[in-house]
Amino acid sequence: MNPTWLDFLAIPLGRLLKLIYDFLHGAHIPGSYGIAIILLTLIVRGLLLPLYIKQIASTSKMAEVAPRIQEIQQKYKGDQRKMQEEMLKLYQETGYNPAGGCWPLLVQVPILFALYYVFQNPLVYVLGKSHQYVRDLVQGKAGYAITQIIINEAQKLGLDMHFFGINLAQKELIVLPILSAATMFLSIWFSTNSQKRFNPQYSQSQSNAMAEGMNRTMMIFSPLMSYFIALQVPAGLVVYWTVTNLFSILQQFIANEVVYKKLKHKKEEEEKKKQLENQAKMQQGKDGVNKEQEKLGKESSDEDLEKQGQADQEKEEEQKREEQMRKKELEKLKQQMTRSQGSSKKKKK
Repeated sequence: MNPTWLDFLAIPLGRLLKLIYDFLHGAHIPGSYGIAIILLTLIVRGLLLPLYIKQIASTSKMAEVAPRIQEIQQKYKGDQRKMQEEMLKLYQETGYNPAGGCWPLLVQVPILFALYYVFQNPLVYVLGKSHQYVRDLVQGKAGYAITQIIINEAQKLGLDMHFFGINLAQKELIVLPILSAATMFLSIWFSTNSQKRFNPQYSQSQSNAMAEGMNRTMMIFSPLMSYFIALQVPAGLVVYWTVTNLFSILQQFIANEVVYKKLKHKKEEEEKKKQLENQAKMQQGKDGVNKEQEKLGKESSDEDLEKQGQADQEKEEEQKREEQMRKKELEKLKQQMTRSQGSSKKKKK
């Protein structure tokens, strides 16, 4: 009955439970304490919803990167340092955080322990009595007698903790433990089947096959553990745990219908975008080749024209030289004829 390090969490949870209980009890709703626990569970799970959404995204991303992780492990199995470097690069490239799926569980554990104190000692955490008040009340008592004194005192102070005939401050050995185990089994089974449904490559890799084997083991041992733990704790905590399991099933259903489908659609859009980018790059490559060919063809035509021009010029110069030679030969013939005519006249004289 001493303060615990979880009082910072147990006290606000107990006060919130009392606030909900007062509202329901004031409205004369039967089983107000049990309904208040259910509503408190829904509020806690609602506050944890962002973490759960991140967990879903992390699980989906894990299935995507698992084949690439296996490739890296196989390729660098003899070089651990290089393997770690490549793994870090992969995580940075894909935005995958291996610890991203653990946060809901890590946050859930202290809440669960804090609620254990709330349901075990409602005088302190629900009704706001001091630890010294409870110590004085149970002084000299031990075991079950302490629990019974606390229940009776809480009842005197107006806190009715009965729910469908079950006192939620005491242990319940039949109905609630079975419900806890059954809902735990359904939650794990539904989650496992959802992973198979939305991650087609889930069972194609060795690591996912190992994960599936672990899930099968959890599907057997977790409900059994849930059942035996439920036999040892106040029934109020078992109600919280059972509602948590049901809420997890509902969350998984909503995730399947909304989040996973949205992620799947986003993935398909990204693949289409990559295909379009690849097609655009291929088209740019073809255009570049065509332009290069056109450029080479144009340069070739210019060179041919230049050669043709040079040939025409040479031909024209050759014609000019031939014309000049013909003119020179004509002048020589004229001179010879003139000289022959002059010599003939001299002979006649």
